[in-house]
Amino acid sequence: MQPPQSMAPLLNSKLMTPRPPTGVLQRPRLLRRLDDGLTRRLILVCAPTGFGKTTLVSTWIAGGDSASAWVTLDEADDDPIRFWTYLVSALRSFDPGLGKSALSALMSSPPPALDSVLTPLLNDLSQLQQACVLVVEDYHVITSGEIQRSLAFLVQHLPPALHLVLMTRTMPDLPIPILRARDEVVELDSASLRMTEEEARAFLTGILQADLLPEVADSLYQRAEGWPAGLRLLARSIQAQGMTAGPADPAHAAIGTGRYVGDYVVQEILESQPAEVQSFLLKTSFFSRLTSSLCDQITGMANGSHLLEMLDRDNLFLVPLGATGSEAWYRYNPLFAESLQYVARQRLSENEIRRLFEAAGEWREARGQYEEAIEALLTAKLPERALNLIEKYIAIHDIAELTTVRRWLADIPDQIILQHPDVCFAYAQVLLYTGDRYSPAMPGQLEPLLHAAQDTWQARGNAAGLGRLLAVRSTLSWWQGDLPRAFEYAHRSLELISEDDVLYRGSSLLAASREALDAGRILAAQDTALEARAQMGAAQNIHGVLAAIQMLAEAAFWQGELEQARHLHEQVLEKAIGGVEMLDDRGIASLGLCDIAYEQNDLDEAQRLASESLELSVQRGNEALQTPATVRLARIRSARADFGGAIALLAGLTGTVRNVGLLREAQIEQVRWSLAAPMAGRSFVLPPADGRELSAVQREREAFVQARVQLADGKGPEALEGLQNWLTDAEANGRLRSQVEACLLQALVFQQQGDMSSVRKALSVALQLGQAHGLRRLFLDEGPALAALIQQVISGLGDRSLAIYASTLLQLFGAAGQASQAGAAPVELLSLQELRVLRLLAAGLSNSDMARELVLSTNTVKTHIKSIYRKLGVNSRAQARELARNLKLL
Repeated sequence: MQPPQSMAPLLNSKLMTPRPPTGVLQRPRLLRRLDDGLTRRLILVCAPTGFGKTTLVSTWIAGGDSASAWVTLDEADDDPIRFWTYLVSALRSFDPGLGKSALSALMSSPPPALDSVLTPLLNDLSQLQQACVLVVEDYHVITSGEIQRSLAFLVQHLPPALHLVLMTRTMPDLPIPILRARDEVVELDSASLRMTEEEARAFLTGILQADLLPEVADSLYQRAEGWPAGLRLLARSIQAQGMTAGPADPAHAAIGTGRYVGDYVVQEILESQPAEVQSFLLKTSFFSRLTSSLCDQITGMANGSHLLEMLDRDNLFLVPLGATGSEAWYRYNPLFAESLQYVARQRLSENEIRRLFEAAGEWREARGQYEEAIEALLTAKLPERALNLIEKYIAIHDIAELTTVRRWLADIPDQIILQHPDVCFAYAQVLLYTGDRYSPAMPGQLEPLLHAAQDTWQARGNAAGLGRLLAVRSTLSWWQGDLPRAFEYAHRSLELISEDDVLYRGSSLLAASREALDAGRILAAQDTALEARAQMGAAQNIHGVLAAIQMLAEAAFWQGELEQARHLHEQVLEKAIGGVEMLDDRGIASLGLCDIAYEQNDLDEAQRLASESLELSVQRGNEALQTPATVRLARIRSARADFGGAIALLAGLTGTVRNVGLLREAQIEQVRWSLAAPMAGRSFVLPPADGRELSAVQREREAFVQARVQLADGKGPEALEGLQNWLTDAEANGRLRSQVEACLLQALVFQQQGDMSSVRKALSVALQLGQAHGLRRLFLDEGPALAALIQQVISGLGDRSLAIYASTLLQLFGAAGQASQAGAAPVELLSLQELRVLRLLAAGLSNSDMARELVLSTNTVKTHIKSIYRKLGVNSRAQARELARNLKLL
């Protein structure tokens, strides 16, 4: 499937403002309430069917001065992309320049996060200069939580010139209490819309063109409880019985009771109509929008135009919608239609009703209205014909309207779907993107569909289709935690996919980038992720773009580029706004920011971010995020010398993690921090790797931990060859963090051998790299042994800036209670308070501003600044700022 090239054609009749019926009863009290809404964000008209919502609002619109747009919803619009496509299209009637970027984003596949669509739309709407009203009718058909959330976002950020009118039978899931508290909503409910006795009397008199006896009018009013549709139905019943002046017996006039009045009176009305009109009403009652040629196709008659005009003229519950070209469009009053349908099912056979929908489907198909045609054919129990149209729909529009496609296919037997490879492939993606991607049941659910498509495409030699299918298999395996298989599928996919197949090629490139990261080939991973981001951007796939940015951030972190990594992770948080699927992206970004904060020794911030990531992973059931987030929390506990708490947290993981690769991460980390705990004389052994081949990064991590085990056992020299091999590989592949860690471990081994010359050489390399990139925890996590070693060699560091950096590390070791007291540093250490002053000084604050920030006197701040100058060997703020930045002291 190709990304959508054009937006699905809109049904124009859904965007037409209904004309008020002739002779409509004016209701000034309600019109004034609606006028009040022009000073609020939202007008909510919420009442059951038949309370005159459409009549009232269309009358108000017709008599007002504000620009207006109208959208009438139906059940098929309970799809986020379809819903917003109609709303944006309606809003563009105010200005064709509105919403261009929003419509473009809605065409992308998979669909974008709705917040990312609504933000530019709201920016466009903020340019409106005059009052505009957007009416959304029949909002009660919407059940999608995603639509509810996105509309709530729109309502809360509406510009002053735009006012939203929602007409619904049920209270919408919107922040109505908040809007009430802020006086930003005008509400009209059934109590408001219910006619008063005076209105009912005038209403009935207008319909019957005769005065009713007061007791008859009162009886009708009481029995209908002021319900406009009920009053109209009762009046029609009176007309049908020839009692225009009103019967003497009020009870006789109040035909029908309670909720059954509509059904009973419709039968009475039908009996009073000619047979041709009865047949027309019954056969057309099943369809939400009618025009003459459609009616002719459905009924087999040739006078649809005449009958529609007659029904409209007689006000027989037909609402005119406007015209497209030469055809006028109408719809029935919903209550009237429901009552007609009830009678139709009694009088028409099931086969006859099916043929009505079949005829409607043929009419829609001939005009390219595939969505409506599919709905009709499915209702007609013609799944194979519907499936042929679904196949055409997918070929043109891809799978942007995921909810709609899933609903269609759920009604079609599997054995029929499996005969259509394109549909199988689309359905598999629909299920993957709308279901629980991490569920162990997901592969079994998708495999029959993917297998059917694969067999057919292999037989046909469809290399492009097979390439796309392999890309989807790669994504599925990735989300299921089977990375080796994901990488295998991705490589096979890239061999088959063309350069211009940006969506699926981008997806496979993401897997290739992940593979390179896990293999420790950071520079190659970075190049591949850059290409993947470009491909996903061309496909307008925000999820793929975010995944590529995450990998670029991870590559930057490996290379020690902490600020670049921070910037990329913050980009993800800024863009990952929308549905629940974005929680994964936010969790990964928070975890990346946690790593940066931890490396910079900001443990409070690191803990906050790790906890946030863990919370998001639990919400999503994402073990691949939950495990590393827990590992980070254990690491932070160890940094605070809570080794018991860290080990207990990791031990809890080892009993619950399903994925063996993630389990190995927890086991390695458990040994790492057990070694750091003050338990002298204990030997540590890594458990077996359960037969699974580890990634290069995992093997490196394991080798470094094993080197620490050997050091603890007095066998450090045995680790030297392995450390040198990893160091060489890290230098070649851009793993600067691994270079630093390997050098530190080498230095500790050389010390154990008594080779101080090699100690200085290895430690000097580590300090140079650490200084250039502002590293902290890589040094601090090695504990007191490294602190003592730095103190031994610091006097031999010829570079003053390197000596200051080493002194700063010793200061941080000391703050953690780990610094050795032997020897003295050649550079005086900055105190913690002096470091705070230096940060504020570098930020450009004046002495008085720093004093307020630190709750000190100005003289005390001056004293600290003089001490900083002396210790750093500088004479001005500019020199202090430059040196501090070069040393990454800030």
